[in-house]
Amino acid sequence: MSDKYTLQLKNFRSIRDAEIDIAPLTVVYGPNGSGKSSLIYGLLTLKNFLTNPNQNLPSLFSYPGLSLGGFDEVVFNHQNDETIEANLSVFLSGWDTAKFTLGVAKSGGKSEIFAKHPGYMEENLNMVLDVPFPYHVNQSETGESTLFWDDDDGILTAAKLGLGWNGTNLNVQSEGEMGQERTSEFLKWVNTPMELARGTYFVPLRRGFTSPIYGVTNVTPMLNTDTEVASMLATDRFLGYKVSDYMEMVADRQLHARAQIGTSSFTLDSVPRNRDETPVSIVNEGFGVNQLAYMLTVALYDKAKIVLIEEPEIHLHPSMVRKLVHAFVDIVSNHDRHFVISTHSETFVVALLAQIAKGEIGVEDVSFILAEKENGESRFTKQEAKPNGQIQGGLDSFIAAELEDMAAFLGLDAETAQS
Repeated sequence: MSDKYTLQLKNFRSIRDAEIDIAPLTVVYGPNGSGKSSLIYGLLTLKNFLTNPNQNLPSLFSYPGLSLGGFDEVVFNHQNDETIEANLSVFLSGWDTAKFTLGVAKSGGKSEIFAKHPGYMEENLNMVLDVPFPYHVNQSETGESTLFWDDDDGILTAAKLGLGWNGTNLNVQSEGEMGQERTSEFLKWVNTPMELARGTYFVPLRRGFTSPIYGVTNVTPMLNTDTEVASMLATDRFLGYKVSDYMEMVADRQLHARAQIGTSSFTLDSVPRNRDETPVSIVNEGFGVNQLAYMLTVALYDKAKIVLIEEPEIHLHPSMVRKLVHAFVDIVSNHDRHFVISTHSETFVVALLAQIAKGEIGVEDVSFILAEKENGESRFTKQEAKPNGQIQGGLDSFIAAELEDMAAFLGLDAETAQS
């Protein structure tokens, strides 16, 4: 069985209780205000806590270019006696389930780690730590567990572990030298949900690069500024090569970081493949190409495990949207990334279905999720794709308005157009 990631949110914005599978390419579509962005912000809240738990509640709900406000603004239906909960579960091939949960209440919260593996652990691991906000990572919950396995000679072997959970990492101490390798594997597996959340990066819906000249700056875990993203290109030439290759694939342009001799400054230049066009600073490109360069830089960053993108099709011509889908499929296949993408573009969805039909990506590597809101509550329905590129239930609920317009244009009734 392949690796599987699952995100669950409770009492977060318009979400009462929802769970989605995060495939290598997860595409969420639906009407405005249906809750698509809440899935993205929920995962970012986990990252905020794990990368800097020593911050107050409003900071937990602040992301690059956006602040949602305090607890009262974020909790479902403003019910401030409820607890917001977000958890990320992983089911890794050869293992079982490991899950990290963050609970946020107005008076404090909890940080919980859970793991089970019936063939490897004596009993399930479940450790909960009550934490205040801000949290100084100065508390610990301790416990014990026993691992057992068959060694190379088929003899059942066991190792007792001492466990320590500080709210952001699980630490393990084993007795003696026995099972050190197995213990290290166990520790890596149990900490995987936290590492995935830390390795989550966000491409906000805004113009990517905003300056003709940049100076190198430190890169923070949240990538709050375009200067940080530009610095990644200037200091990692291999990242620059990869971004340039994909820029050429999607936009027929290369992206070059050029140092200004005698200074610590550099430029980011867009160089068209067509010799009749003039190279320009990336800031002087249109919104679409500019944002594309930023998006690809974040997606190809070596620390990125999960990349969250709001409406990547914004300001891109439909032909470029299709090429962008091809690029995402290639990145998933060759760079071990998971994407969660919200979109309003039927071109994007159809292009991805076409990639499935062509065998460029398998149905198990794509998750299509329809977001809808009913009585003020967001609901998410997974729509299964088939190997021939069709999708369960069709796209009628996604592009119903387009079908009505097409029917009017062709002089057909709506039922005939849909058939």
